[in-house]
Amino acid sequence: MARTTTYKELDEVRAPWPLPEVGVGAGDRGVVVMEYENPEPAIEVEYADKEGVPKAFVVYSPDLTEIYVVHPEAP
Repeated sequence: MARTTTYKELDEVRAPWPLPEVGVGAGDRGVVVMEYENPEPAIEVEYADKEGVPKAFVVYSPDLTEIYVVHPEAP
């Protein structure tokens, strides 16, 4: 199967824009935790605070230009 995502699991990415509702700022570091191929290619990124506690999981298009889903992580 051909790879359709730019990123792979455990790659570091930067938030392309702020998501204040979940405490993620533009440029915040996140880690790809899942790649999806179906129903369309996507990546899921985990953002955590300085202590490593998850703040949010965000599902993006493979090029980070669209947000498909935002899951806030309860403290």
